[in-house]
Amino acid sequence: MRKLIILVAILSLCLPACQKRQKPTKPNAQAKQFLTVYCTDTFRKSGLEASTVPDFASKNECRLELVLFRNSAELSKAIRAKENYGKFDLAIGVDNAFAISDSLADYFVAPTELNKDQLTQEIIFDPQYRLIPYAYSNLGIIYNTRSIPAAPQSFGELQNARYLAQMAICDPHESGVGRATLFWSLGLFGTEGYEHLWKSLRKNIYKSYPDRNEALAALTKGECNLLLSLNTIPAHLEELDPQNQKFAVTMMKEGSYQYIESLGIHRGSQKSVLAEKFLRHFLNENTQKMIVYKLGMFPANRKTLLPMHFSAIPFSSYSVNDKLPLGVISEQLNTWLDFWDRLFGFQIS
Repeated sequence: MRKLIILVAILSLCLPACQKRQKPTKPNAQAKQFLTVYCTDTFRKSGLEASTVPDFASKNECRLELVLFRNSAELSKAIRAKENYGKFDLAIGVDNAFAISDSLADYFVAPTELNKDQLTQEIIFDPQYRLIPYAYSNLGIIYNTRSIPAAPQSFGELQNARYLAQMAICDPHESGVGRATLFWSLGLFGTEGYEHLWKSLRKNIYKSYPDRNEALAALTKGECNLLLSLNTIPAHLEELDPQNQKFAVTMMKEGSYQYIESLGIHRGSQKSVLAEKFLRHFLNENTQKMIVYKLGMFPANRKTLLPMHFSAIPFSSYSVNDKLPLGVISEQLNTWLDFWDRLFGFQIS
């Protein structure tokens, strides 16, 4: 009996210790180290924050303070604001269209250590690696297969009256996809031909949206049947729900435009060592898998395993990203946006 009492006493002392070791580690809100991150609200709404930040914060005993912006335009404005210099360490969600037109790479510095071989080289739009890609897609036409059995194969076909008021687009003033769309049309048809294209498409455009997710919601709700956006969208929808085979993508025979999202370390950051750790964490294969499932885009890390539906995405052998010189963009952007406003105004926004 005495031995039994001693055994019970020993177990009672060990049990709390075991329970303490098994208790999950919570992010330390009082951690001394922290990074301030500027990003679009897609980083949170998509679930990418919850999939990537807690693990990093736990391993590095730090926290990330996110400052969220509604779209690419607001993020770009905050990055360029003089009063924000030194107030943030990282930016996530910087797309190549706004980065090029607003010269955003100048506000960032290249990391001291970066495994460049892990990245898909075709998507490097800043040769100095100040802005580093983490996700990309090509632009195409997403369509509802039940309403449009025969999708347009070219911009010429897209002008057909049978698509009257059926296509959603994104606004180049606010959306990265929207600005990439504008650059796509300029790269294909030149600074004069693009006007003719949009005038011809005007009748077929249902509505313009400030955010690609809002435009996608209109398509999935059945408000429209066509969407000019990322060619990875149908595969992503089917990956999330294998029964969702309602949408497909067609790649225009004239060529495509590559949409790329990147992150960078702010030039005014005093925490570059910790910021570089997060950058490497964001580009590793485990984190890059989340790019596919949360953002519905290709991961920049070329070694990342892709799910089944992504292997069937149509490939575009010709992208027109390099057709627009930087000097022309900086000189003509306001003219192009003014044309957009004159053509569309408030009628579809």
